[in-house]
Amino acid sequence: MKKTDKLKNFEKDFEELERLVDSLDNPGLTLQESLDIFEKAVKLSGTCESALEYARQRAQALAEVRGEQATQAEDTTGAYEEGTLGL
Repeated sequence: MKKTDKLKNFEKDFEELERLVDSLDNPGLTLQESLDIFEKAVKLSGTCESALEYARQRAQALAEVRGEQATQAEDTTGAYEEGTLGL
């Protein structure tokens, strides 16, 4: 699955994960049913964690690009000698 697909499905997957976790509180579940639900929850948890890590990396990369742009803007605006107004 592509990373962008994971981002698109994150909310749905997270809601399903919450539903699975809540269902584990059911005292009427057999051990086998509990293990099956737990296994699905672990898989979904990994999928959600992967999507969040990808989103974090993208946000960090965008912040770094923004920081570089701000540094470049400061360099160009501060390039004039004092009192010359860049003329």
